[in-house]
Amino acid sequence: MTFAEAAIEVLYRAQRPLHYKKITEAAIQEELLSHIGRTPEDTMGERLTKEAKKKKNSPVENIRPGVYKLRDEFEKKLEADGRKRLPLGTKKKKPAPKKNGRQARQNDRRNSDEKKSRRRRRRSRGQKNGKANGRDSREDRRRARGRDKKNDRSDDSGKKGGRRRGRRRGNRGNRGNRGNRGNRGNRRRGRDSSKNKRRGQQKRQSKQSRRKPSRPTRHLEEGPVRIDDIAQAAHTVLDDNNRRPMKIDKLADEIFDRKLVRFHTHDAAATVQSAMAGDNQIRKRKGNRPLFIQYDRNRWGLTNWGLSKTSVEREQSILSLAEEIRQDAVETLGDALTDIKPEAVEHLALTLLERLGYRDIKVSKRSSEGDVFFTSDWRQGLADVRVCIQVVGDSDATLSDDVVTELRGTLHHYSASEGVIIHLGDIDDDAIEESREEKLAPITLIDCDTFVELLIKHGIGVRTYQAPITMVDTAFIDALASV
Repeated sequence: MTFAEAAIEVLYRAQRPLHYKKITEAAIQEELLSHIGRTPEDTMGERLTKEAKKKKNSPVENIRPGVYKLRDEFEKKLEADGRKRLPLGTKKKKPAPKKNGRQARQNDRRNSDEKKSRRRRRRSRGQKNGKANGRDSREDRRRARGRDKKNDRSDDSGKKGGRRRGRRRGNRGNRGNRGNRGNRGNRRRGRDSSKNKRRGQQKRQSKQSRRKPSRPTRHLEEGPVRIDDIAQAAHTVLDDNNRRPMKIDKLADEIFDRKLVRFHTHDAAATVQSAMAGDNQIRKRKGNRPLFIQYDRNRWGLTNWGLSKTSVEREQSILSLAEEIRQDAVETLGDALTDIKPEAVEHLALTLLERLGYRDIKVSKRSSEGDVFFTSDWRQGLADVRVCIQVVGDSDATLSDDVVTELRGTLHHYSASEGVIIHLGDIDDDAIEESREEKLAPITLIDCDTFVELLIKHGIGVRTYQAPITMVDTAFIDALASV
């Protein structure tokens, strides 16, 4: 069986979700795989990831990072076809056929005759080589094998050491090399290594796990910006005050007495008030509902007091669903970008660079591999910085550190002091470390997820709709009650 067929068989027998490592272990134990290889677990993970991406036609689905299960309709189809569901366990060995006493004696004689003939052959070989007996020839053969193994080890270690030294020297030479086109083909080959693919697969799984919301109230409490520690402490104290506003002095004293935060200022009340006002301002700017409401000059409360407990729970579920819809849009847009032509990716990158504030963008070069190089001016502070932007055309390849080194070595051709690489595929860890190398020209790496987030942030390729939520203005009602 192939890895995919073996995984389906194991999941069908187990009748529950399993991690791909457990699936590999069970497939090997049951002897289902026709070919195992050196890294069967990594191969199984890659095959299951490809199968799960087929969506409608896929027999398996990914429920958690690294954990897979059979789809219900596919499992029912197997049951309808009459497929047997054997229990998982150690495969039983077939019992040897029973032999009678006469057959056993004949087999023993045959085995003894074969042993004797083997000994005669060894002795004859030893006599031909000038040895006194077969034992000496055997010992000499063992010594020769030991010498051959030592020589092979020394040869392998020498080759490995030579390769490592050659790589280091090649990388050092490429840093100072300006436009060396001869080694470009070798550099591109490093992108398609299986090691880089496994790293990229692990990155995707970790990103998928980070995308899932941790709790339903996270989007209401944090929103687009993480809540400040002082604002969080004020929210905790006000929430425990039974829907009654508090004076800012009393609120600050309560925070300090409960040791929620430590104030390093002479005026704790002003610090708390500025933290709540600043948090409200950020949330309004991002389009979220503010958390705090100011009743008068000294009294503060929470805006969720204008909603009932049931309405607050519904609002939390709405925001959580909206975040899930957004994450689905991010994944859908990312999948769509991998299917479009490199010319369309180039147009998207150009539009995004204009939205980010890059000026005088010009196409400076197009390589034979499909990469395009832009040059632009980017305002940093009071001065403009010349930047070279490389858009990689091959999204199926893994970006290696050699590409970063090559761009850094050719920045002077574009009169640039910084570089940017936009790559919609996987980026190797060595490339990330190389881009962060100190005392060298900075290189910014933008992968597919970052590129999609920037597109959504600037409204490119997406549409955003808002659902209005009506709530009572508790400060207005409090003012009417005091009249």
